[in-house]
Amino acid sequence: MPHMSTKLVHTIVQQHGVVTKAQFADDGFDRNTLTRMLDAGRIVMVHRGVYRITTSPETFESRCAAACLADPTVVVTGASAARLWEFRHVFRPNTPELLVPHHANPISKGVTVRRTNVLINEDVVQRPDGIRVASPARAWFDCATHLEDERFEMLTEHVLDQHCQMPTLWRTVRRLHSRGRPGLARVRRVLSQRSDWQRPADSGLELRVLKALQKAGVPELVRQHPIRLPSNLTIHADGALPDIKWGVEVDHVTWHGGRFAAQNDKARDRACRSIGWLIERVTDQALADDFKGEIASVVEMYHLRVAESRPSVA
Repeated sequence: MPHMSTKLVHTIVQQHGVVTKAQFADDGFDRNTLTRMLDAGRIVMVHRGVYRITTSPETFESRCAAACLADPTVVVTGASAARLWEFRHVFRPNTPELLVPHHANPISKGVTVRRTNVLINEDVVQRPDGIRVASPARAWFDCATHLEDERFEMLTEHVLDQHCQMPTLWRTVRRLHSRGRPGLARVRRVLSQRSDWQRPADSGLELRVLKALQKAGVPELVRQHPIRLPSNLTIHADGALPDIKWGVEVDHVTWHGGRFAAQNDKARDRACRSIGWLIERVTDQALADDFKGEIASVVEMYHLRVAESRPSVA
């Protein structure tokens, strides 16, 4: 039985333990040899013409690679693509979700298939490991089918922060516009509530806080409101009520907190007070410990600020 070349071993490792019949043939393995390897349990067939080396564990990535190697028309999309891109706020599926053209006759074993009549090169990223994955913008759009509005809004902020800009998302929406397309209404609702100039929220936590404050009776806060400091530096509060010069900031101490960050925040807050602004800060740790209590405290500070802002009666 022939031994695998160093080149083939490298290819198999790169492809998460998956290899095609054609790749075996290029390395000198004929059909009879593959049959003996199957009988001996050295390889298992995943799809027709695609095998996995049994010493390599079956993983989500290996299933995606096997599907793409078995069928050149498929692209991993939706929540599956979100997992490959490491999107936040999306559930992690174990079964690859594949996007294929309407005319294709794709594989069906161990995968979920979705058909489309709109799939261009811009939508597809070819990875070195053999996986064809939907671009971040296309994966984001396809995730709208699976998520409710609030979680999709959080996902949108994450994608804007890590992968795309608003023009790219809007271009994707316009291209995929068609009546009855799953998720389209949700995409429009979420994007229409967002101004193009807004920088993305660092996480979905800011959105949760702002929505919780509004639910508790605080007027809708302006997101990323610019505040120009005496030093000519412009900062952007996570949420603000410009009429009463009151804002809210969510600090991620568990991500990037530290002595210098805290000093900078205090200096900025002092500068805000010097021009009449009051900034309330809450931390991700405090919110994790007692979300309702922290929100109630901020609401109380809002009411105090409103009282302070009322003109005094002589």
